Amino acid sequence: MYIKCALVLCAAVAAHGFNLGPTDVEFHLYTRTNPTVSQPVTPSLNSFLTTNFLPSRRTFLTIHSNGEGVAGNFNAFVVGGLLTSADVNVIAVDWSRASLLYTLGLANASQAGAMIAEIINVLILNFGYSANMVTIVGVGLGGHLAGITARAISGDVAHIVAIDPSFHGWTHHPDILKADDAGAVEVLHATAGIQGYDYPLGTIDFYPNGGTYQNGCGADVSCGQIYAYAFYAESLAAELNTNTNNQFVGTACESYEQAIANSCSGARDVTFGGTAVKTSESGIYTFNTNAVQPFAQG
Repeated sequence: MYIKCALVLCAAVAAHGFNLGPTDVEFHLYTRTNPTVSQPVTPSLNSFLTTNFLPSRRTFLTIHSNGEGVAGNFNAFVVGGLLTSADVNVIAVDWSRASLLYTLGLANASQAGAMIAEIINVLILNFGYSANMVTIVGVGLGGHLAGITARAISGDVAHIVAIDPSFHGWTHHPDILKADDAGAVEVLHATAGIQGYDYPLGTIDFYPNGGTYQNGCGADVSCGQIYAYAFYAESLAAELNTNTNNQFVGTACESYEQAIANSCSGARDVTFGGTAVKTSESGIYTFNTNAVQPFAQG
């Protein structure tokens, strides 16, 4: 009887979420001065005045998915990759208390995204910072939070990179990631229709290896999502090398169906990832990868 009641209570919390407090969404600043040890920041001017944050730099927000935290695998790949590639501010979001379970994260996503936006709005209000200097990189649930966050920021965010944004519960969700959430919305689909969202969501959508299963992972979708942000990290490292063989060069597709079948044959004129904002590129693309690093085939 007690077990049944506990399960009902958990289901109710997962369906409706809870009122998030300041400790449920935390922020950690990394720069080239402190690339491995973060400086905690809060949505307040005084918090930033004692850190290595520089208003002259671009700022990248990273948002993990459910079941992870700021020290998880996603940030281990992405934060270091960003700081190696460019002299930027990286603010890693930790919303692990609000997303321990997928259902809980889904229920709390809208509220968490609005709270994340506050950290950028403080910079805009106090430093005259421009939203156009902000890129948001999110994985899984964090891919949709990127859009929610961007909508709540006072200004137009330059770029969203949504890595394998989540599928379950988002088909009819009012806050699903949208192509107009930023100047450029770049989406990578790695487990399309299984764990990740299937149909195009951005201004430019990439379907590596057909977008559902990744070379080297077999049918392991968790592996496929890890490979997805490993691709992004590799794309950042590729910026330091002019050899195009190190880049994920996309092939244009005529349709989503063609992308899923990995049968596209259009122009090869767009690359996935990196730090550049893709303001003039749009459409659906595929690219093939190696099963082990280096993944890019040029």
